[in-house]
Amino acid sequence: MNRSIHRRARTRVAASSTGIVLTVLLAGCGGSSGTVGSGASAGTTDTKGEASAECGKVPTIAPKDPDGAVKALPADLQKVYNAYGEEVFASAWQDKKALGRPAKVGFSYLPTSNAYAAAVVKQLEASFADAKAEGLVQGKLVKRIMTDPATMTPAEQIRGYNELVDSGVDIIYITPLSGDAMVSAVDAAGKKGIVTVALSSTIRSKYAVNVAENSYLNIAEPTALVAQQLKGKGNVVVVRGFQGLSSETIAYKAVKDVLAACPDMKVIGEVNGAYVPPVAKGELLKFLSSHPQKIDTVVQLGVMGSGVYAAFESTGRDIPKVVDAGASASSLASWKKLAADGYESAGTGGNGTQQAQAWFTAGMMVMQGAGPKAGTITREPSVITKDNLSDYLPKGATPSDLGEVEDGEAWMPQEYLDKFFDNPAAAE
Repeated sequence: MNRSIHRRARTRVAASSTGIVLTVLLAGCGGSSGTVGSGASAGTTDTKGEASAECGKVPTIAPKDPDGAVKALPADLQKVYNAYGEEVFASAWQDKKALGRPAKVGFSYLPTSNAYAAAVVKQLEASFADAKAEGLVQGKLVKRIMTDPATMTPAEQIRGYNELVDSGVDIIYITPLSGDAMVSAVDAAGKKGIVTVALSSTIRSKYAVNVAENSYLNIAEPTALVAQQLKGKGNVVVVRGFQGLSSETIAYKAVKDVLAACPDMKVIGEVNGAYVPPVAKGELLKFLSSHPQKIDTVVQLGVMGSGVYAAFESTGRDIPKVVDAGASASSLASWKKLAADGYESAGTGGNGTQQAQAWFTAGMMVMQGAGPKAGTITREPSVITKDNLSDYLPKGATPSDLGEVEDGEAWMPQEYLDKFFDNPAAAE
């Protein structure tokens, strides 16, 4: 495979962190039940954390590795699976031979209801066009993209996925609404020789190749850095997302685990932000109206940083350290504005173009017989600190900016992806 496919199209796109991508796309739904909890304790869970040995450190928790797939990886890759929240299976495609002809490609995706989703679709189409020019794929990209975020269901997506299977595709790229709901369909397709490549949300099937951020580390790493900055002391508020989604559950556990080692950091409340900045702002304003005590940090579980900053700015209260997982141009602009007075925090970055490039490339490597060593390809998050803030902040961005973050660092460059395959040279 000509690796220029992976390196092209540097258009900047909306910020999101893999592992919370699915929930960002669901933002227009108001949650799976159509409702969003409100108040300080709505829908909270008092889960005991697994403390690390020291406050301000990320816990070390062995991944779920039933097939020994992680243990078989090089040591430098094993560490990126620390506390990975889903089972990591051996891949059914490890011994797959090269297809030997251009592949027919299917694409199952959620509604393009925000800039991140639009960027993923745009990049996948661009990668497909590049691959077609090189003789790796054929025909048209066969799409089944749901249109209405308010009414979409896993059943609807499964119907579209099965239509792709019946159309005779060789490989299907998907971001599943429910990874668990997709297992049976993916198993059935896999037994027919059809490869499924998932972005963000893990499908627990040996026939799925999952390309995903480590959702646990995405929250644990910046939370631990902020705990260090606060010297392990202070009042904490947690802004949660759609409870019941696996990525949200994993992220919430990460917060609990990190704070369990910091007895002087007290969680004084939680609100439900639904992964929507305006919702997060509104729920925080309700909370702040009845909680006058000082708040030292707000840990938000993804893409809601701008709403957190806006809530405190509108009240005139001191702005706490915001754990800015899934940072946006808006949230980073607020951070930069405060930095002039010594403000410091931590967050994570990444964007849809980078992620879609790696996603498409991984699938093409499987089709060319590169042999994936494990069913899940993951990475440690791109952590944003005061030292590299400028690498992610777009020029001219303001706190009201609805735009994108810069690349910052390569997400899964070719040399990184190669480590997860037995024979990466097959894809050259």
